[in-house]
Amino acid sequence: MNKYEQQAARQRGTSLRNSMTLWSAGAALVMVVLLILGLSSSVPSEFYKRAAVVAAILLLFLRQIMRRLRGRPSRAAEPDPQSTLKLD
Repeated sequence: MNKYEQQAARQRGTSLRNSMTLWSAGAALVMVVLLILGLSSSVPSEFYKRAAVVAAILLLFLRQIMRRLRGRPSRAAEPDPQSTLKLD
């Protein structure tokens, strides 16, 4: 890969990470608004149970996506040149 392809790949990764961060912040804001609306009205406690489960699943999903985006690709293991056997 030449330097322009690497630069384009880095730029795509950065824009994708920024997009995921904004979506996460938006989801958190929606959850806070729903919580405020739930507290201001007489909502049954089952609403909070379901909302907590949905929020936990959503946050775990976003966390896994962010980990994959942030992580570097794994490199293949290379043997130590001093410890290899020379059978010539």
